[in-house]
Amino acid sequence: MNPTGKEPMTRATIPSDAIEWLSAWRGVRALVLAEDAAWPRRLDRAGHHIFVMSDDPDLAAQLNPLPRINAFVARPEAIPTDPFQFEVVFVHQRLHRFDLSQALPQIARVLRPGGCLSASYLIRDDSVPWVRRLAALLRRFDPMAMKGNYGNDSLAALKESRYFPETEERAFRVWQSVSHEDLLNLVRRQPLAANLDETQLSALLRQVSELFDSAVRPGESLRLPFQLICCRAWVNHEGLTATVALPESALSIPL
Repeated sequence: MNPTGKEPMTRATIPSDAIEWLSAWRGVRALVLAEDAAWPRRLDRAGHHIFVMSDDPDLAAQLNPLPRINAFVARPEAIPTDPFQFEVVFVHQRLHRFDLSQALPQIARVLRPGGCLSASYLIRDDSVPWVRRLAALLRRFDPMAMKGNYGNDSLAALKESRYFPETEERAFRVWQSVSHEDLLNLVRRQPLAANLDETQLSALLRQVSELFDSAVRPGESLRLPFQLICCRAWVNHEGLTATVALPESALSIPL
């Protein structure tokens, strides 16, 4: 329920068929534009040859000891590798954080002919009745509650890019188990909670508890639904306006 879209990835399990679809092939040589270790580790377990690029030195230091992952520090607007290095470039939940006018030609440059950019976003599905009831309850205190902007509108930029003229999309259903305490903690982390006094917050949490109890059998957990929106964008190097070659003065990372 975090409007940044980060929270689902901490608990929700991405289905294997989604990983397979985004990977396009088995055992690919891939670059992951990552902000945490979860996605690279999952792709590594799927048997891919993984390189990780992040602007976080701590993440690179965390991943580099792993035997089959190579991590380095850089930004997608200036990828310091030779051209045609990767069959797939993965980016999950963060395409909107890049300057796409610079990042997309860089990603196209490092993809091999026939390769693809595989982008994905995990988005809460508010169509389930208990989720709608929770949203209505929270919006009594904040009209913007549970109206998170996940950034998935950035996928539309791929359809308009001359570097990726052919795109495919697919959605996968993902379920996250939510216990009674999980639900209360999710509400406590909502921005509206900071604007309530202790009496108001206690009353709200009591109503949330009642909602939970009415939606499940005793001893069970709720299931919070998400949609994993996936896009494969296939590279076209004819869209590049300059020769695909690394300048002599640029930093090169041998792979």
